[in-house]
Amino acid sequence: MLDGAATDVIEGLSLGYRADYIDIYTCCWGPKDDGKRFGKPGFFASRSLEIGAKKGRGGKGNIFVWATGNGGLTDDDCNCDGYTTSIYTVSIGAISDHGLSTYYTETCASTIAVTFSGASHREADENKIVS
Repeated sequence: MLDGAATDVIEGLSLGYRADYIDIYTCCWGPKDDGKRFGKPGFFASRSLEIGAKKGRGGKGNIFVWATGNGGLTDDDCNCDGYTTSIYTVSIGAISDHGLSTYYTETCASTIAVTFSGASHREADENKIVS
């Protein structure tokens, strides 16, 4: 999905890929993290999210987990991200292993939880990632 231009059709196909089999889709892509644009899923991506959440896995629904974004340094806000604020996605933020906000994380009302990732603003070692 991410090795070329991401079109609405490609996003829709990716989000609907093996919806009968995949339980959880983890996504960390979306609009530019520049604090200037509102981006949202197009028609096909939106339909794939809705259909997957309602009918995926034989009616149990697919779970779409979305990273809140990487635009913290540019004052980007994931409230202006139609992927993280979709009613069909779960928005997850990032904290350091010391429980501090990471320098790149974005904050928004849709963030339901956080998980460990790279270092915070106050930590010297910026190369820690926990997956």
